Amino acid sequence: MKTIQKLTFALIIFSLIFSISCSKDDDATIEIIDVEFSFDATNPPISQTLINNLLATTDANASLIGSQLSVANLMSVWFYLFDQPEGAAQSNVPVGTCGGNALVYTYTMSEQGEIFSVAFQICETSSKYTFQIFFSENGSPFELFLYAEESKTELKQGYMELYTSDLSESSISSNVILKYTWNENADGSFDFVVEDSEGDFKLTIELGADESGSMEIEQSGSIYYQATWNSTGTAGTYAYYDSEGNVTDSGNWPS
Repeated sequence: MKTIQKLTFALIIFSLIFSISCSKDDDATIEIIDVEFSFDATNPPISQTLINNLLATTDANASLIGSQLSVANLMSVWFYLFDQPEGAAQSNVPVGTCGGNALVYTYTMSEQGEIFSVAFQICETSSKYTFQIFFSENGSPFELFLYAEESKTELKQGYMELYTSDLSESSISSNVILKYTWNENADGSFDFVVEDSEGDFKLTIELGADESGSMEIEQSGSIYYQATWNSTGTAGTYAYYDSEGNVTDSGNWPS
């Protein structure tokens, strides 16, 4: 049985082999071939400097906040897969239902005696761009690995789903395992949510323009932890909750 770890490894290998040839277009009209996500590994949703400051302290709350903000930034791991790989076959025929103009890149490589094919698809509608990654193993039908979308508005709104599939089964199905949503606000603040598909975990982050912010962790639909931090990630507040929603511990950090 193929695991998500193996499929992820294969996709990362693909992305490292091909060089990237995308560029941003500052004109009012953007061609679909030039479309990029707002974030990437060098421009993640949350400042890595802030996370590093939090993780550098010995305070347990700062470490917890920093680790959870890192979970949010892990979304950036997938963004380089949205870039156009040099040498891939290009077409305007979408994989499955696209809902608008399509640009599709496909490429194939062998890994450990198996053949993996990848299709990267950008679709454009009147209000947004969608991004999809499909994969196929040994000639099997393309299965959705990742779906993302982002608005065309100046203040971006976005959504991303990460899927897992078992290609060894005769009846293939895809299931969402992680969901990300984000929203840029006019005051420079930024809202970000990471959650699993089972409702067991939800991380909500509100980041100010100065990088100060707050976060909330929910487990199985109940608040478990809340915290705030200042713009440098050196001080803030925290609160823990029981399953009934009662505060069991709270205070300022560092203590």
